Amino acid sequence: MNIQITAASRYVRELLASHKQGTVHSVYRKTVNLSLGGTLVALQAADSPLSPISLITPLTAQEMELLPIQTKDCVSISSDVIQVGQRCCFSIRKAASVNLKLSSSLSDDELSVLERHIFSALAARDAGSFELLFFQPRTACEIPFLAAAGRHLLDASQALHLSDWEAAARAFGRLIGLGLGLTPGGDDFLCGILAGLILCSIDRHPLSIILHETIAKNLVNTNQISAAFLQCALEGQFSGAVCSLTAMPSPEEILSSFLKIGHSSGTDTLCGIAYLLQNRRLLK
Repeated sequence: MNIQITAASRYVRELLASHKQGTVHSVYRKTVNLSLGGTLVALQAADSPLSPISLITPLTAQEMELLPIQTKDCVSISSDVIQVGQRCCFSIRKAASVNLKLSSSLSDDELSVLERHIFSALAARDAGSFELLFFQPRTACEIPFLAAAGRHLLDASQALHLSDWEAAARAFGRLIGLGLGLTPGGDDFLCGILAGLILCSIDRHPLSIILHETIAKNLVNTNQISAAFLQCALEGQFSGAVCSLTAMPSPEEILSSFLKIGHSSGTDTLCGIAYLLQNRRLLK
């Protein structure tokens, strides 16, 4: 069975070029995760949003589910061809290559507009996750992981007001692994924080440097799938939805693009960006 990959990030192409073999980490309805030297690459259905570790196939979710691939199957990589198990070959030779490195920052006026647009988008969404901390804090306090997240963010905010960057980074670091699902909400929120630092052009601020070190040291505190996305964020690699924010999309466009990323992963990431934009002046 030969399958042509239709799109891949430049980041994942570099990962593939530096590995020759691996194993199948996990198999889900729309995704097959490959483990290559401790990091992950995701074979995904055609309608999946592109992430830094994505390899988009032309297959539907149902077709992905029928692939003869199982956890722990061997993976070998040779000359743009990925052999998974005994019967599946995926070629990336003709795949569209997409740059998902977030490197552009915005002016203060643009950041103010973007902040309003993001909060408008979040207000229109009730996923029962991190957006509740902004709009329904009493409800959030009744959900254990959000109550804990709220306490950590309060500690972080207080540290930011005192310019205590180490204390703020420690508080943010307590979000790692906090929440439910394949990518816990705390991890998604931190990805948003890291994206916000770049958008605000403060990714070399002392807080950013310490936070990067803190997250890198604590990746073992979450699952491997979520750790892979956090590692991407540490390297400035984000989903297409995050990268599109530099084009100043409308609230409707923002909501539409972020809702495509998991049940609440997209909105939790957006909440992290919103938090950073809301507090950016404390980092000047």
